[in-house]
Amino acid sequence: MTNIYNLYSSDENHLGISKSYHIQCDLPPHKFRQILMEFRQNNNVGNDIQAFVDYLKETFPESLHTFDYDDVVQFDADQENSAILTNLTDQMNKPV
Repeated sequence: MTNIYNLYSSDENHLGISKSYHIQCDLPPHKFRQILMEFRQNNNVGNDIQAFVDYLKETFPESLHTFDYDDVVQFDADQENSAILTNLTDQMNKPV
């Protein structure tokens, strides 16, 4: 089963999200969280999301695909589209 995980990072001088990573892999959610928590315990690179993504690419090269959204505008558009879809779904489920 393929899962998609979203990771976001921000710079100290940047308010909000500066980079987002979309990771598609075969790792189940509990295993992905376990790897992330172990990685964060490393004091040298624990908070570096890019280093974590690089680690995943090296460790799982066959089953991992990453999609980078450098443009924060794209992220905002995705969030807005998700909200619109949720509202439409809620309206469809309401009795007439």
